Amino acid sequence: MNEKDYNPIIEIENLSFAYKNDCWIIKEANFTVNKGEILGIAGPSGIGKTTLCYILKGIIPHSIRGNLEGNITINGLNIKKLNISKIARSVGMVFQNLNAQLFSNTVKEEIEFGLKNLKMDHSLAIPAMKKFKIEDLSNKSPINLSAGQKQRVILASILALKPKILILDEPAVYLDPPNKIRLKEWLIEQNQKFDTTILIASNNPWLIGEICDEILFFRNKTIEKMHKSVVMKEETSWRWTYT
Repeated sequence: MNEKDYNPIIEIENLSFAYKNDCWIIKEANFTVNKGEILGIAGPSGIGKTTLCYILKGIIPHSIRGNLEGNITINGLNIKKLNISKIARSVGMVFQNLNAQLFSNTVKEEIEFGLKNLKMDHSLAIPAMKKFKIEDLSNKSPINLSAGQKQRVILASILALKPKILILDEPAVYLDPPNKIRLKEWLIEQNQKFDTTILIASNNPWLIGEICDEILFFRNKTIEKMHKSVVMKEETSWRWTYT
């Protein structure tokens, strides 16, 4: 076994969450994510994948309220006791709602924003823009870009921060085929070069099927960590097709 197989970076114990009262989205989930793993987050639409992403990012409970129970430890720290700015030093997230993540006047300013906020080198924005081929967009307003361009800007802004943990919620949905391949290659590179832990939430199994061996699968309001071969065998509604 590789050393990283015994090196937990995310530890979830008896996690339950409800937005209102006792209408539980997640109930008594237990799982561990080891440093350097690439995991899928899968299950039927609307079952709670984005909610789990928000919990791991600290958006729940710090920005979105609800009934949160259990222990959530990220990079050795209790996420309930940290503010979002401290969580951002370890955890980067690409949201499904693109416009919610864009607020700067230009693409270059957008990518530099997180670097300035975390007091990192501003020049890290340049290789990030090159990686996603958006240098020619540097002076344009991100809000006026196409959905695919917006997604590449957001990916570049996260790449520049070099997070230990990267969470992506439907990251390929607006990308054309060449940029989907570029995203896949970038994620593999981030994992291999920096030992980045990556979690990908998606209804489409293409990206997860390509690069993930293990799946956090939602079933009966809990979350089971399963090998993708088991998901393929047991969950006939979740097809491993390439689109």
